[in-house]
Amino acid sequence: MIGHRLAKWRLSRSYTTAVANADVVVCGGGISGTSIAYHLAKRGKKVALVEKDSIGCSGATGLSAGLVSAPIFWQDTSLQAIAQASLDLYSHLAKTCKFRYVKCGRTYLASSMANEILLRRMYSRGVVHNDKVELLDCQSEMLERWPFLQTEDVQLALYSPEDVALDPVALCQHLALIAKDHGALIYESNPVLEVHIGDEKQVYGVSTKMGFIETSHFVDAAGIWAGSHLVKALPHQHVQTAAYPCTYSYIHTSKLPTGSVSDMTPIFNDLDGNIMLRTTSFKTLCAGFSEESIRPLARQTGSATPWQHPEPDWNVFDSNLEKLISRCPMLGECNHGDLIVGMEAYTPDKLPTIGESSQAKGYWVMCGMNGQGLSLAGGLGKVLGELMCESQSSTADVARVDVGRFIDLHANSQYLIGRTPEVAALTYSNLYHSHQCHTARNLRMAPIYHQLRDAGAVFGEIMGYERPLWFEKTAKSERNALMSGQDSLVGKPDWFERVASEYEACRERVGLMDMSSFSKYDITGEDAVEYLQFLCSANVDEPIGTTVYTGMQHQKGGYVTDCTLSRLGDKKFFMVAPTIQQERVLVWMKKWQAILKARVHVQDVTGAYTALDMIGPSSRYLMGDITGLSMSSNDFPTFRCQEINIGMATGIRAISVTHCGELGWVIYIPNEVAQNVYEKILEAGKEYSLQHAGYYTLRQLRIEKFYVYWGQDINATVTPVECGRLFRVDFKVRSIFSFFMRESGEFQKDFIGKKALEEQVERGVSKRFVQLLVDGHDKETDPWPQGGETILKDGRPVGLTTSAAYGFTLGCQVCIGYVENKEFGVSPEFVSSGHFEIDIAGKRFSCRLNVHSPSLPMISSEHPLHYRPTQ
Repeated sequence: MIGHRLAKWRLSRSYTTAVANADVVVCGGGISGTSIAYHLAKRGKKVALVEKDSIGCSGATGLSAGLVSAPIFWQDTSLQAIAQASLDLYSHLAKTCKFRYVKCGRTYLASSMANEILLRRMYSRGVVHNDKVELLDCQSEMLERWPFLQTEDVQLALYSPEDVALDPVALCQHLALIAKDHGALIYESNPVLEVHIGDEKQVYGVSTKMGFIETSHFVDAAGIWAGSHLVKALPHQHVQTAAYPCTYSYIHTSKLPTGSVSDMTPIFNDLDGNIMLRTTSFKTLCAGFSEESIRPLARQTGSATPWQHPEPDWNVFDSNLEKLISRCPMLGECNHGDLIVGMEAYTPDKLPTIGESSQAKGYWVMCGMNGQGLSLAGGLGKVLGELMCESQSSTADVARVDVGRFIDLHANSQYLIGRTPEVAALTYSNLYHSHQCHTARNLRMAPIYHQLRDAGAVFGEIMGYERPLWFEKTAKSERNALMSGQDSLVGKPDWFERVASEYEACRERVGLMDMSSFSKYDITGEDAVEYLQFLCSANVDEPIGTTVYTGMQHQKGGYVTDCTLSRLGDKKFFMVAPTIQQERVLVWMKKWQAILKARVHVQDVTGAYTALDMIGPSSRYLMGDITGLSMSSNDFPTFRCQEINIGMATGIRAISVTHCGELGWVIYIPNEVAQNVYEKILEAGKEYSLQHAGYYTLRQLRIEKFYVYWGQDINATVTPVECGRLFRVDFKVRSIFSFFMRESGEFQKDFIGKKALEEQVERGVSKRFVQLLVDGHDKETDPWPQGGETILKDGRPVGLTTSAAYGFTLGCQVCIGYVENKEFGVSPEFVSSGHFEIDIAGKRFSCRLNVHSPSLPMISSEHPLHYRPTQ
């Protein structure tokens, strides 16, 4: 504690009033606030860090056990990069500052097949960067290393050497001291009273207990109090954040009665028991994360409200304690133990949240660490500093953690109270793309939800929407139709035969798929064409009735999103984008609308339409029957849009794009007539043996044809050149932005990112997306690819898979991924030569690579070449 007092003495100058102005005001003296203050100050920003108590001593950081998870834990590459940046920062500070920093490592224990495969997958990605990662499958060897553990039921253990135990309070204080050395001003015992925003919803100042600070940037890094600061000009009088505080409990007790432990004894995580143990030469910490032992807090108002500690409840912790003593019987011999209740902010998807809020310009958030604050905040502070200073991060792609991934419903306290205890229970669980929560479900539903449920739908949730994943053959009325948990990682999943049947219907007859969750926008106004020509890399100035697939690129050429734009009138467009982009794309479009003062109106109409995708060779005949119109390739070719009637229902938008490469149409039906239209489709579809299909079928179809998915395959770090979509980009000079001339006297002729793409075309690419066909894989017994598998060429790692599916036509596992050659670039020779493999949970499989879409046999073989996703 001497170091803490010394740091506090150096931090706490006798401030009685706050500085008059600052470039950035950071609220929160925990690991998040001190990290962002450190990174901004080192970039030369004038920073004022305000903390209502003492730096590092309150909030989640003050109660933290000080454990840092190594990057090997995370499946997502962006989180791996962020975690590595945290470790690099702490390691650097530990060499120059005096605080406890022990590189003790961590051992994960698995007693079930599911968790054994998780550990093998962790090992596969970890050993690429650190050859000291170990797998142990011998119980006697485990017992020899750790004689205080009961290991008879442990099937596999993984030792990660990079995990760290440190002093979180001293770490925060040293970060603050270094920020101070670079000009930052530190104000302790100085709560934020109000954040002020002007008429344009721009932050202009912050009122604190010590006075008013003029600033245009405020960072809310207040931990569990993030989002509670008074902002009178907003409808809710505060910025809404999709994070909510929950309790967790751990025991602090004496050293285990054995000489087999030391400060270098690794942290232990029992994945099946959902417990954690940290034992040293002077103390023992043990925690459990059963869902029933975690409680959401009652939301307080105002950041100055005292932090209310719930009383420890041994009865609630009892189930965790039983598992801890079962795994480490010596715990029962300890004389005493204190049960400590900590609190942390959790998000609906178990990922942290950073970025600029769309509710107020200059109001930045960094919150929702989900029990991994120390592991991620050091790197997230660096990322947020890059975003604030350079608009983009060079450390990691931020799409997974961006505040724009959430919409209003995610900030609803009742939704969060229902969801976050489940998320907190998953603190040390590894989640894959298929994972579904069991809480806070049935929130957003299509009007035909109950009919789909009766038809056998098993639903998965995305952005609060329940969408069918697959359809059971015989559906019981009393069944639970909501999927929870995640798919098996070994052998055929439960849904395999059902998806095979749905796939066959879409390839050979006609399938009907609910795609209502997709984001939808109406874009209208005098400058609509010129505005979209500037935002989009494809030429969207096509005749009325045309649909264009395009990317929206940022200045460096990467994807902000991909989308389809259908021209409904001279100055009217209908845009469809990925489900997870609903808020982010809207913010992007409105940002440029304001910058350019464009006369356009962008309206989110996602909830106004039910979208049904009719897929397959018989879709043409079915569409003709229900509309009475000719659907021939001449009258309604691919990539066209038209407003149609179906029976008595009007105002239906039909677009001849299926998002998976098969013949078909997506029809966007006004919700008030959706039930009527759905029934007519089912009745008319009997003649063609129409079958319901779910999102899993769409995934098999699109990956087999090399269709990339935003958020899994492509993101802001990927360009059209790298993913084979360059032919979708129109580099021709465009006569656009007469309105831009009106405002600035300049003539704008280039879309965003054009220069960066031209430069990339000129110099070539070092990364290229490929399709991988996996050989020698037994779908019955082998582990299945999930995305994130290492791709090897001649035994050397050269890339990663991003998504995977079973190719029913190709007869093998099919992955999409990228290969890299940073030194010499990815040439055709690089892809065509050598022996390629992928590592799936420690088992290697040979692969064949495609750089273009494969030619699959198609009953409806009338698609023009431009319909293929890559050329």
